[in-house]
Amino acid sequence: MRVIPILICLQVTMAAVAQEKLVSVNGQQFHILTKGLENRKAHAPVLVFENGLGMGLGNWDTVLDELSQTAPVFAYDRAGVEGSERVFKMPTVEVVARNLKAILSSQNIAPPYILVGHSMGGLYIRGFAGYYPDEVAGLVFLDPADFTETKKNWNDIFRKLGVPEKRIDEMLYDRLYKPSVIDSVRFGPSSEVQVLTDLRKTDFAEIASLPIPDVPLFFLIGGKFEVPPERRSKDFDQAKFFEIRADVNIERWKKFIYSSSRGGSLVYLSGSGHYLHRDNPKAVIGVIKMLMESLGE
Repeated sequence: MRVIPILICLQVTMAAVAQEKLVSVNGQQFHILTKGLENRKAHAPVLVFENGLGMGLGNWDTVLDELSQTAPVFAYDRAGVEGSERVFKMPTVEVVARNLKAILSSQNIAPPYILVGHSMGGLYIRGFAGYYPDEVAGLVFLDPADFTETKKNWNDIFRKLGVPEKRIDEMLYDRLYKPSVIDSVRFGPSSEVQVLTDLRKTDFAEIASLPIPDVPLFFLIGGKFEVPPERRSKDFDQAKFFEIRADVNIERWKKFIYSSSRGGSLVYLSGSGHYLHRDNPKAVIGVIKMLMESLGE
C-alpha cells in the first residue's frame, strides 16, 4: 500500500522538470520551453531548437522528452509565431540571432549550445553560429533551407531538365522578384517567407559573410517526395527536379561539413519527408546523441 504514494510523488517531480512560460526580452514577449536545466552539469551543452518557418515549439514534441534525459533542452517560438508576441519587425538572420541570444541570457542559460534547426530554422542556426561562433558546440541541420544555394545553382537544375531559358527566367522572376504583400495578420510566418526570398536574391550574401564555427556539423535530409500529383508543376518533372536538387544540395553540404576540422555527418532518410523529426524521431534523436558523444558528453 505504501508504494502508490511514492509513485505519485515521482510523477509529480518528473512533471515539474519541464517549464513553459512567457518571458519579456527586447520589449516583447516570447513563449519558451525548457527541460532538464536543473540537472545541467558545469560547461555541459544545452540543446537549442529553432523551428521551421511559421512553426511553433510544439513541433518538437516527438524528440524533446527523450533528448532532455541526455541534455538540457530549450525551445521557443520566434516573434509573431504561435505563443510569442507579434511585433512588426522583419525577422532577419541578425534580428533572430540577437533575440535568441537575449532570451538565453535572460534565463541564465549560458553557452555552450548545440543548435538544432529544421527548415528555415536551419538557416537561422547558421546565422546564430556566425554571430556567436564561440558559443556554439555543434550544429544539427534537419532538411534545412539551403543557405549555400545560388540563383545559378537553381537555374542549372532546370537546364538539366531541358526547360527553355525563357521559361527559366520567368520562373526565377516569379520565385524572387514578383511583388508580394506581407500578411499583417500572419506577420511572423509571412515575414519569414520574405526574409528567405530576400536572402535568395543575394545568394545568401549575409550568411556567406559570417564565420563557420569549428564544431561538428550534422545534416539529416528527407528523401521522400511529398508533392501530390494535382499540385505538381506543369512546366517540368517536379519529382525529377526533387531528385536532382537533393543530389546537388548534398554535394554542397558535404563541402560545408569539410570546412570544419571537427567533421560531422550527413544522413539521408529516404523514407522521411521534410518533417523528418516527426517521420523518424528515432533517427533524429540518435544523430543528436551521436554528436554529443563526439563531444564527450
